[in-house]
Amino acid sequence: MTKRAWKPQPYFAQAQFQKRNTPGVLWGAFELRLLPFLTLILLFSVLQSSAYCLESAGQILKELDAHYYYPQKQGLQKLSVRMEWEQLDVITDSGRYLKNPPVDFFWEKSPTGSRSVFKLADRFFEVSEERKRELLNTLENYKEIVIPQTLEEKMDNYKGRIKVARKQKRLLEFFSRNAGADIKKYSLMVDLDPKNVRKIIIKRKDAPFEVESDIRYTRKDVKWLIAESRSKFRVGEMKYQETTEYVYRRAGKLWLVGKMSQTLKMDDRVLQSFIFRFRDYKIN
Repeated sequence: MTKRAWKPQPYFAQAQFQKRNTPGVLWGAFELRLLPFLTLILLFSVLQSSAYCLESAGQILKELDAHYYYPQKQGLQKLSVRMEWEQLDVITDSGRYLKNPPVDFFWEKSPTGSRSVFKLADRFFEVSEERKRELLNTLENYKEIVIPQTLEEKMDNYKGRIKVARKQKRLLEFFSRNAGADIKKYSLMVDLDPKNVRKIIIKRKDAPFEVESDIRYTRKDVKWLIAESRSKFRVGEMKYQETTEYVYRRAGKLWLVGKMSQTLKMDDRVLQSFIFRFRDYKIN
C-alpha cells in the first residue's frame, strides 16, 4: 500500500526542523513564536473576567439610568397637566375614536419619592361614581407615561444578577423578593454601547405569563427617551401584539410627553386602541 505524502505547513515544518537540528530544545520555533501571543490572550482573559466580576446588576442599572432622560432628574419638582384621551369604538367596528372625559394629572416630588394622581376635569364631575371609578382605574396603569420610574426604582424590590456577559452585551435578571408579586421576574437585554435596554422579557404570576418587548429610542438633550415599544404575548392559543408610540414636546426647559398612542392586536385584528394628548403644562 502506497502512503500518500503529507506536506507540513510552513510554521509546522520550521518547528520540526528546529527540533531535529537542535537536540535538547523542548520548544520548536512555532511554539516559541506563539508563546507571547498566548500569554497576551491569557492575560486579557483574566483582566476581562476580573472586570465582569467587578460589575453588578445594580451598578449597570445605575449607569443605564444616567443615560436616560427623566424629568424628575432634570429639576422637575411639581407638575400638573391636562390629558385628553380617546379610545377606538370597537363595539360598532366603525373605526372612529370616542372621546373620554378629560383628566388632570398631578405629580409632586416628595422626600420619600413622589406622589401622583389622576382627577377628572372640573366640568365633568357630573359623571356617575361608577363611571368615574372605571375611568380612573383604567388610567392608573398610565401614570408612568408622564413621569417614568427610573430602572433602579422599578427594580427596588427585585434581586438582580448578571446572567450573561459578552463583549458589549449583558443579560440582567431580576427576581421578585415578594412571592406574591404580579411580576415574578424581569430579564433585561442591555447594550453597553450605546447604553440602553433593547429588550425586556417579563414573567408574570397570571396570564399573560410572559411578555416580550422590543424598545426603540429617541435622543433629547443627549439622553434616551422611549420612542416605541413593541410587545408580544400569548393567552392560551391566541397571540397578541401591543405597539406603543411616544411623541415629546418642550415644556419650559424640560422634555415631556406630548402624545402617546397604544394599539392592541390579536393576530391582525385590532382589539383596542388609545390616543392620549397632553397640554397646559404647569411646572414647579
